[in-house]
Amino acid sequence: MGFLYIIGVPLTTLIHEIGHAAGLVCLAKDGVARIYLGDFSDSNKENFQIGRIHFHIVWGAGGICKYEKPNDMTTFQSVIVSLSGPLISAIFATILFFFLNSPINNYFLISGLFWTNLLQFIGTIIPIIYPKWWGPYGGYPSDGYRVLKYLKK
Repeated sequence: MGFLYIIGVPLTTLIHEIGHAAGLVCLAKDGVARIYLGDFSDSNKENFQIGRIHFHIVWGAGGICKYEKPNDMTTFQSVIVSLSGPLISAIFATILFFFLNSPINNYFLISGLFWTNLLQFIGTIIPIIYPKWWGPYGGYPSDGYRVLKYLKK
């Protein structure tokens, strides 16, 4: 179970944030995505970049994708970028679901990753501003909240 928390949770979070970054890079010609894992502050220096996706990784359970997006992004594009993280989490949960009863599901790894991705999807798609006691996410809006905000414009 410790392996799942040490490796699985950060990996699930990283994949979720890569989903946001990929959405931005695909939809905005000059948008830049910065993925922060572990520490969301500017003290988390850039480790590497792949194209317009910059990675700031200090191993940890929390993550965020900050966008430097162009001003001409449409509401539709903003909604898609916000939904692309939860969508990737849902896709991974769906894929892992089909392996739950497989012999490769040793030591509960597949089932743990399934639940981690499913909970990541649910926890980010519900439109809320995370409460202060929710650790590094306290005060940040969920992806679902961002979508509602964009749609109300």
